[in-house]
Amino acid sequence: MQITEKKGLTLLELVVCTLIIGILASTALPLSKNLLRHEKEQLLRDRLREIRYAIDRFYQMKVAKTPGLSEKEAYPASLQELVENRMLRRIPIDPMTGKADWRIRSTTDEITAELTDGTNVFDVTSTSGEIGSDGQPYFQW
Repeated sequence: MQITEKKGLTLLELVVCTLIIGILASTALPLSKNLLRHEKEQLLRDRLREIRYAIDRFYQMKVAKTPGLSEKEAYPASLQELVENRMLRRIPIDPMTGKADWRIRSTTDEITAELTDGTNVFDVTSTSGEIGSDGQPYFQW
């Protein structure tokens, strides 16, 4: 009589494998959330840098074309003016809110002012009230 070996896994081996996979998955989920947050923050930094660079180029162009302008007149009146003057192709989307709405500061605003008087566009920040990984709210970046 011949004895044949059965191939396969025992119930105990399956339970142990399932347990190991579950532990690995539970540690990977928080890491993936942090990775996604880090990527969004990096995208926010890049978009803020892009808009601020366009504002600076607009200012330099305006001052070069028309010497003697006041600082108030040399900055763009809106972000749309940056698009119209081809400093930006389009107004970038804020990755934290998913919209192209940015908090704008003008040259005549107080440094601590939450609202702008809308005179011009000196700086932009995110409108998100969430706290970044560095502990600062995104609207202070």
